[in-house]
Amino acid sequence: MANDQKLSIGFLGVGGKLFIKDGFLNFSHPYGKTFKICIVDIDTVTIDTVGLGKGKLKIIGKGVELAKVEMSIIWANKCQKWILSKIR
Repeated sequence: MANDQKLSIGFLGVGGKLFIKDGFLNFSHPYGKTFKICIVDIDTVTIDTVGLGKGKLKIIGKGVELAKVEMSIIWANKCQKWILSKIR
């Protein structure tokens, strides 16, 4: 898998990993949180501020929330930028 198809979140990926494989955006977290979404179903990615430096990354498709993950606002912004660069 090419490095541009994978984003490690946090120091050494302790916050999880986003990666693209076989046309799907995958998220895996060391504590078992995961999702898998078909890339063509993703319309946009938004961030809601949750407070105390936290953000909720939301993946939207066809007006429906397909997945959401809470993380540091800094990493939520990086993930949003990375995902949007892959789906455009």
